[in-house]
Amino acid sequence: MIEQDDLTIRPFEMDDRSQVEAFFKQMGGATRAMFDRGNGNRDGALGFFEGKDKNTIRWLILEQGRMVGYVFLWDLDTGVPMLGIGVADDCQGRHLGRKLMRIAHEHALSLGKGGIMLTTQVANVRGQGLYERCGYERIGMHTSGEVLYLLRFR
Repeated sequence: MIEQDDLTIRPFEMDDRSQVEAFFKQMGGATRAMFDRGNGNRDGALGFFEGKDKNTIRWLILEQGRMVGYVFLWDLDTGVPMLGIGVADDCQGRHLGRKLMRIAHEHALSLGKGGIMLTTQVANVRGQGLYERCGYERIGMHTSGEVLYLLRFR
């Protein structure tokens, strides 16, 4: 667990379900379109509470007891896991995404992974800027039609 500036970053816990549900409910249309199209990320997050996270780890960031961000790594049984990240609409632009990504990067490194991959909507220009500032390289298009990024650990 990391605590700084009234923020707490920690892995999901079994009593976080209401926090997670509230986080996804607060999303506006643009954020939902970029991060939770078809409720896939919401359903995945809620799957944690049903024991469905076999190769996934999830962290949340709390500010004054409210979940304001979320990052997760899945496919942890591979050499290069995938990353997903979301920040509450009213908290974007405060560098919370960088803090969350740092946690995921450190965890992947500690497991001896070769890097991290992620995909994002073509229209998610703000997210693409964040990923590139964090060292991700745009390597093409994923079969899903989203932009594919790779962070190589050297």
